[in-house]
Parts: sequence; structure tokens; C-alpha cells
Amino acid sequence: MARSNEANKKVYPDWVQKYREKGTAIKKVGNNYYLYKHSSKRVPGKKYPVPVDTYAGRITPEGIVKTERRKIEKNSDIIVKEFGMSRAIELLCPEGWKKPLGEEWRKVLDLIIYHESPETYIADAREITEELDPRIQFGAQVGLLSRRMFKEHGAGLNELRALRTIYLVRVGGKNFISVINSEQAELLDKLGITLEVE
Repeated sequence: MARSNEANKKVYPDWVQKYREKGTAIKKVGNNYYLYKHSSKRVPGKKYPVPVDTYAGRITPEGIVKTERRKIEKNSDIIVKEFGMSRAIELLCPEGWKKPLGEEWRKVLDLIIYHESPETYIADAREITEELDPRIQFGAQVGLLSRRMFKEHGAGLNELRALRTIYLVRVGGKNFISVINSEQAELLDKLGITLEVE
């Protein structure tokens, strides 16, 4: 036996239901109800119009609460990159770790930094992997670097991860460092690191 369309419609409280009218849709998210204006538009290549819902506001017992949605503009003059952890790894990198790698040490270090923090301010390390000497065991080098840093400075890669939320912000031609919280400042002070940008 076929069910009627009325039986398939969702039943909302009366204070919500009164806003249901032709050309609108109501959506429930958690304990909140939202009103959308329902329309459609033609899209090239599609046989039928595509439905479009435009947000109208949140439904409350007092009425519709309209929230202003601000258009966010993209600005190519602003670049944000991870800086704190990357720079700390560069500054704490032990000479005893570099020496056995010879001329490859910088490539390996950049790759470790990229592996730990893909949003690093250091150049894209994906290019480095193609050039890296295949005899270098990357996983072993990560562990070795972390252990040597911990032995010499009291902080390995695990400890330095606390610095990943310190960002380098480039606005136009100027560089800035984001806010450093008290835990990060304490760690930087303990390690004798001053984060500066050129």
C-alpha cells in the first residue's frame, strides 16, 4: 500500500511549522531549525534544473534570526606558513648528525621538516625526494636526528611539535611572527632560541 505525501513530510513543532510555506525548506541540525529559500537553476549539460537552497536564518520560538554572512575576500599578498617548529629544528640540528650525511644533510633535514610539518615555511620538499640519495634511510635519519637533538638540547621532535602553531605571516613585503603562547615561550627560552624573521 502506497504512503501518501502527507505521511512522508517531517513534522516539526508548531512554532517551526508556521514558517513552512511554498518555496522554502526547513532543516533540523541538532536541536536547531534553519529556514532556507528553495529555488532551482539551469545548469548547462543537465537535463533538469538543479536545486539551490539559500540560507534565510535560524528559526526560534521568537521568530527568524537572520545572521549576516560576510563575504571573505582572498588576498594573494598574505601568506601564512608554519615557522616555529621548522626554525627550531634548523637551529638545533646537531653537527654530529650532519657530518655522516655529507653534502646531503640539508636535503635530508628539509625533508624531515616537511614530513613533520607540511605547511613549513621551507621550500616544498617534494622536489627533494627525487634528488635524495637512495642509500639514505629516511626513517632511520628521523629517529637519529630526534635522539641527538634530545641528547644535546633536551628536546627532540616530539617536544618541538608544541611550536607548530607559531606561524610566519607575510603581508605584502613584510614578515611577522604570530602570537607565541606562554608554554611555547617557556620552551623557546629553555632551548635558548629567539625566533626572528628577516
